[in-house]
Amino acid sequence: MSQEPAYNCHMSSATRQVGIPSGIFLDPTLMATGLSAAKVYSQPAAELARLTKAGVLFKVARGYYAAVPINKRNTNWRPSLETLSAGVCNAVHGPGNGALWGLSAARIHGALPRAIAIGYVSGPTQHRPIELQSGSGTVEFRKRNMHRLDLQFLDTELGPVLVTSIDQTILDLSAQSFINAQDLRAEAVKMLMGMTSIDRLMALAIRVRGQAAFARVRKLQSDAHS
Repeated sequence: MSQEPAYNCHMSSATRQVGIPSGIFLDPTLMATGLSAAKVYSQPAAELARLTKAGVLFKVARGYYAAVPINKRNTNWRPSLETLSAGVCNAVHGPGNGALWGLSAARIHGALPRAIAIGYVSGPTQHRPIELQSGSGTVEFRKRNMHRLDLQFLDTELGPVLVTSIDQTILDLSAQSFINAQDLRAEAVKMLMGMTSIDRLMALAIRVRGQAAFARVRKLQSDAHS
């Protein structure tokens, strides 16, 4: 599992720029909840609603809010599903405790150009699905042993988030048989394979006991060239 980078100073600067108390955010992210806002406000729900109406906060889902970047205020700013999922991931599990995985990780890595309607989050505990505002999609959660995953930190508009590495994402997407060549998972795996090497993938597969998934990747490659 990747080590936590030294990003606290950078993100603290970003929170100061939004013009609202940085203490309401889940440091080092730009996400706020009623619980985090209660550290600053005696009536957090009312204050969060006020800041949302003022256009400095964006309501991600019931109970979850994000800071609107200064240069995006007074615009129709709508973060991507993956960015929103990253924010929800940090808010639910705590920064650095959960991660984007599966098709969400593939999207973050640039391996799936088509937008999807579900955000995939993994974490140490299970959580009910969260419906995002304005029909943006749904965030689904899966309980996993985070210490057994190969993870890396990536930046989003709402702060850094853990994401499964390219190789881990390939193995995760290949954990079950592909429906056909048009399966979104298969499409993503093919693109992700162009970002790594078969030797690196095999080494990780051995380490995380993903040999069956690795075999599916090899078959997918073989079928593509037959």
